[in-house]
Amino acid sequence: MLKKGLQALLYLEKGVLVAGLLGLALMAFVEVISRYFFNHSFTWFEEFSRYFCVFLTFLGASLGVKHGTHFCMDFVVTRVGERWEHIMRLTTNLIAACMFSLVSWLAFEHALKLKKFGTTSAAMSLPMYWAYLPIGVFSATLCLRFLLQSIQHGRGALKNGPLDMPADAPQKRTSP
Repeated sequence: MLKKGLQALLYLEKGVLVAGLLGLALMAFVEVISRYFFNHSFTWFEEFSRYFCVFLTFLGASLGVKHGTHFCMDFVVTRVGERWEHIMRLTTNLIAACMFSLVSWLAFEHALKLKKFGTTSAAMSLPMYWAYLPIGVFSATLCLRFLLQSIQHGRGALKNGPLDMPADAPQKRTSP
Protein backbone atom coordinates (compact mmCIF):
# COMPACT_ATOMS: atom_id res chain seq x y z
CA MET A 1 0.00 0.00 0.00
CA LEU A 2 2.76 2.45 0.97
CA LYS A 3 4.85 1.42 -2.02
CA LYS A 4 1.92 2.06 -4.38
CA GLY A 5 1.31 5.45 -2.77
CA LEU A 6 4.97 6.43 -3.19
CA GLN A 7 4.90 5.22 -6.80
CA ALA A 8 1.77 7.32 -7.45
CA LEU A 9 3.49 10.34 -5.89
CA LEU A 10 6.52 9.79 -8.13
CA TYR A 11 4.30 9.66 -11.25
CA LEU A 12 2.54 12.82 -10.07
CA GLU A 13 5.89 14.59 -9.61
CA LYS A 14 7.05 13.57 -13.08
CA GLY A 15 3.73 14.52 -14.64
CA VAL A 16 3.73 17.96 -13.01
CA LEU A 17 7.31 18.53 -14.15
CA VAL A 18 6.63 17.53 -17.77
CA ALA A 19 3.32 19.40 -17.96
CA GLY A 20 4.87 22.44 -16.27
CA LEU A 21 7.80 22.61 -18.68
CA LEU A 22 5.56 22.15 -21.71
CA GLY A 23 3.07 24.70 -20.39
CA LEU A 24 5.80 27.23 -19.68
CA ALA A 25 7.25 26.79 -23.18
CA LEU A 26 3.81 27.16 -24.76
CA MET A 27 3.04 30.28 -22.74
CA ALA A 28 6.40 31.80 -23.69
CA PHE A 29 5.65 31.09 -27.35
CA VAL A 30 2.23 32.75 -27.06
CA GLU A 31 3.82 35.72 -25.27
CA VAL A 32 6.40 36.22 -28.03
CA ILE A 33 3.78 35.94 -30.80
CA SER A 34 1.48 38.34 -28.94
CA ARG A 35 4.26 40.85 -28.34
CA TYR A 36 5.73 40.92 -31.84
CA PHE A 37 2.66 40.42 -34.03
CA PHE A 38 -0.09 42.09 -32.00
CA ASN A 39 2.01 44.59 -30.01
CA HIS A 40 0.45 43.32 -26.78
CA SER A 41 2.30 41.88 -23.81
CA PHE A 42 0.88 40.02 -20.84
CA THR A 43 2.11 41.94 -17.80
CA TRP A 44 1.84 38.95 -15.48
CA PHE A 45 3.78 36.46 -17.62
CA GLU A 46 7.34 37.46 -16.68
CA GLU A 47 6.54 37.33 -12.98
CA PHE A 48 4.63 34.06 -13.26
CA SER A 49 7.36 32.41 -15.34
CA ARG A 50 10.03 33.42 -12.81
CA TYR A 51 8.15 31.89 -9.87
CA PHE A 52 7.12 28.82 -11.84
CA CYS A 53 10.73 28.23 -12.97
CA VAL A 54 11.81 28.20 -9.33
CA PHE A 55 9.05 25.68 -8.59
CA LEU A 56 10.07 23.45 -11.51
CA THR A 57 13.78 23.73 -10.66
CA PHE A 58 13.31 22.50 -7.11
CA LEU A 59 10.90 19.77 -8.24
CA GLY A 60 13.40 18.63 -10.88
CA ALA A 61 16.25 18.68 -8.36
CA SER A 62 14.24 16.48 -6.03
CA LEU A 63 13.58 13.99 -8.83
CA GLY A 64 17.25 14.13 -9.79
CA VAL A 65 18.24 13.04 -6.28
CA LYS A 66 15.62 10.26 -6.35
CA HIS A 67 17.01 8.84 -9.60
CA GLY A 68 20.69 9.58 -8.95
CA THR A 69 21.02 11.69 -12.10
CA HIS A 70 22.72 14.79 -10.69
CA PHE A 71 26.16 15.46 -12.02
CA CYS A 72 28.93 14.68 -9.58
CA MET A 73 32.67 14.58 -9.42
CA ASP A 74 33.18 10.95 -8.54
CA PHE A 75 36.62 10.18 -9.93
CA VAL A 76 38.02 9.32 -6.50
CA VAL A 77 34.82 7.76 -5.15
CA THR A 78 34.58 5.23 -7.98
CA ARG A 79 38.25 4.23 -7.63
CA VAL A 80 38.13 3.09 -4.01
CA GLY A 81 36.72 -0.14 -2.64
CA GLU A 82 32.99 -0.65 -2.26
CA ARG A 83 32.98 -0.05 1.50
CA TRP A 84 34.82 3.28 1.14
CA GLU A 85 32.58 4.27 -1.75
CA HIS A 86 29.56 3.73 0.50
CA ILE A 87 31.18 5.68 3.33
CA MET A 88 32.07 8.60 1.07
CA ARG A 89 28.60 8.69 -0.48
CA LEU A 90 27.01 8.36 2.97
CA THR A 91 29.01 11.36 4.16
CA THR A 92 28.16 13.55 1.17
CA ASN A 93 24.48 12.60 1.35
CA LEU A 94 24.34 13.49 5.04
CA ILE A 95 26.00 16.84 4.37
CA ALA A 96 23.53 17.54 1.56
CA ALA A 97 20.60 16.49 3.78
CA CYS A 98 21.77 18.90 6.50
CA MET A 99 22.16 21.71 3.98
CA PHE A 100 18.70 21.19 2.50
CA SER A 101 17.10 20.92 5.93
CA LEU A 102 18.60 24.34 6.67
CA VAL A 103 17.37 25.74 3.34
CA SER A 104 13.91 24.33 4.02
CA TRP A 105 13.81 25.83 7.51
CA LEU A 106 14.93 29.25 6.29
CA ALA A 107 12.50 29.20 3.34
CA PHE A 108 9.55 28.39 5.62
CA GLU A 109 10.69 31.04 8.07
CA HIS A 110 10.92 33.61 5.26
CA ALA A 111 7.50 32.61 3.88
CA LEU A 112 5.97 33.09 7.32
CA LYS A 113 7.51 36.57 7.57
CA LEU A 114 6.13 37.47 4.16
CA LYS A 115 2.69 36.22 5.17
CA LYS A 116 2.85 38.28 8.35
CA PHE A 117 3.75 41.43 6.40
CA GLY A 118 1.07 40.76 3.75
CA THR A 119 3.47 41.29 0.85
CA THR A 120 2.07 40.71 -2.64
CA SER A 121 3.71 40.46 -6.04
CA ALA A 122 3.66 43.47 -8.37
CA ALA A 123 1.93 42.13 -11.48
CA MET A 124 -0.28 39.30 -10.23
CA SER A 125 -0.97 40.51 -6.67
CA LEU A 126 -0.07 37.00 -5.53
CA PRO A 127 0.75 36.69 -1.83
CA MET A 128 4.55 36.46 -1.88
CA TYR A 129 4.71 33.65 0.62
CA TRP A 130 3.18 31.39 -2.06
CA ALA A 131 6.21 32.07 -4.24
CA TYR A 132 8.57 30.93 -1.45
CA LEU A 133 6.66 27.88 -0.22
CA PRO A 134 7.87 25.54 -3.02
CA ILE A 135 11.47 26.22 -1.97
CA GLY A 136 10.72 25.03 1.56
CA VAL A 137 8.61 22.06 0.46
CA PHE A 138 11.01 20.72 -2.16
CA SER A 139 14.06 21.41 0.02
CA ALA A 140 12.42 19.22 2.67
CA THR A 141 11.83 16.59 -0.02
CA LEU A 142 15.47 16.84 -1.08
CA CYS A 143 16.53 16.43 2.54
CA LEU A 144 14.41 13.30 2.94
CA ARG A 145 15.68 11.79 -0.30
CA PHE A 146 19.30 12.44 0.69
CA LEU A 147 18.60 10.83 4.08
CA LEU A 148 17.12 7.76 2.37
CA GLN A 149 20.20 7.46 0.20
CA SER A 150 22.35 7.83 3.32
CA ILE A 151 20.55 4.90 4.89
CA GLN A 152 21.14 2.80 1.76
CA HIS A 153 24.84 3.64 1.75
CA GLY A 154 25.10 3.02 5.50
CA ARG A 155 23.65 -0.45 5.00
CA GLY A 156 25.97 -1.02 2.04
CA ALA A 157 29.00 0.02 4.10
CA LEU A 158 28.04 -2.39 6.88
CA LYS A 159 27.49 -5.27 4.45
CA ASN A 160 30.36 -4.23 2.18
CA GLY A 161 27.97 -4.91 -0.68
CA PRO A 162 27.71 -3.45 -4.16
CA LEU A 163 26.18 -0.06 -4.75
CA ASP A 164 22.39 -0.25 -5.12
CA MET A 165 21.57 2.29 -7.80
CA PRO A 166 18.08 3.03 -9.13
CA ALA A 167 17.21 1.07 -12.26
CA ASP A 168 17.03 4.22 -14.37
CA ALA A 169 20.27 5.75 -13.07
CA PRO A 170 23.30 6.03 -15.35
CA GLN A 171 25.58 3.03 -15.14
CA LYS A 172 28.82 3.31 -13.19
CA ARG A 173 31.96 3.47 -15.33
CA THR A 174 34.74 1.18 -14.26
CA SER A 175 37.47 2.42 -16.57
CA PRO A 176 38.46 5.97 -17.58
